[in-house]
Amino acid sequence: MKIVDVRAEACRLPPSVPWEDATNRVDGLEFVFVEVETDTGIIGTGFTYTVDIGGSAILALVQDYLAPLVIGMDPQDYERIWAKMQRQSRRLGLGVNAMGIAAIDIAVWDILGKLHDRPLYQLIGGARDSIPAYISEIVMKESDTLEDVLGRVDGYLSRGYRAVKIKIGRADIEEDIERITRIQQILGRHGKLFVDLNQKWTAHDARVHAGRLDGLGLGWIEEPLPFTDLDAHVALRRAIRTPIALGESLHSRSQVLAYLQAGAVDYVQADVAFIGGITEWLKIAHLAEIFGKPVAPHYMMELSLQLLCGVPNAFMLENVVGGSFTELGLLEEPIEPQDAVGIPPARPGHGIRFDKAALAAVRLDPDRLRRSFTGGSK
Repeated sequence: MKIVDVRAEACRLPPSVPWEDATNRVDGLEFVFVEVETDTGIIGTGFTYTVDIGGSAILALVQDYLAPLVIGMDPQDYERIWAKMQRQSRRLGLGVNAMGIAAIDIAVWDILGKLHDRPLYQLIGGARDSIPAYISEIVMKESDTLEDVLGRVDGYLSRGYRAVKIKIGRADIEEDIERITRIQQILGRHGKLFVDLNQKWTAHDARVHAGRLDGLGLGWIEEPLPFTDLDAHVALRRAIRTPIALGESLHSRSQVLAYLQAGAVDYVQADVAFIGGITEWLKIAHLAEIFGKPVAPHYMMELSLQLLCGVPNAFMLENVVGGSFTELGLLEEPIEPQDAVGIPPARPGHGIRFDKAALAAVRLDPDRLRRSFTGGSK
């Protein structure tokens, strides 16, 4: 079996509901979709994404550099393919290269599933047939009132969710604490609330504010500090009882390992697109297992569902409001949790079937982007 062609395209569209967190407003999600064709007729579909910026750069990396590297290779040699792409792109540093590699790697694993007539989760371990999900919202606009968020939580409960994640990081931490305590009252003692700071705090902020959150019974505090400051995470982890979750901003197993060795992370949230695809994600999941830590991958709900059902140390599936392929209207067949439980499709490969007409309608236009891009960082 040989790879004979790699086709790629990029799309840009806004979340289906407005996204804003403590550090960023999101105008557009950029996806790079890849089809890897083999001489047997099997075609694998892969994808990666960025938030607001970089989609055209990743598309060029895939088309001009990574695709030629894998033409003629056997997709069954997924480790050899991944290593070749990584070696040739490593001078770019960590980030863009991993995101480009991910698109082809995911397509390769889709081929493997189709070749062996197995869904991806069985191919990588088949640890379970379903996974509980939590709802994750990205709402930090100034006009969002306490009554607004409480109303949304009531809606999540009506859909069967008992675990919810909200954004915090307001100028007045007392506002965050009021929201936390009121939401916990609605969720009840069997519910769970997670909070996400999106790297808002400095080390000084953490020393001042962390104690106010500790003891509230939170499921975790996510990305409290800049991901580059390992020492500050170590100090925070020693100072509080509340678990720390992070990983979406990390791009290699060595970065994750540094956090695990330092005892600075409790839930590993490696994002399959940001980390370099399934091949690397699996290494990280097993690495976390060695350290006794569960994995709770960031975003990519439809694919994370397969990954979590494949490994033994899975925690929960993140369903980000307004960001799944299903909510964005990009799929031929919806994939979404029912009563807050995710069940992976039984069809071979990752089971994600994209609507090509829907993708064509939101194809990234570089000229239009150059005229309109302003950035969303606060």
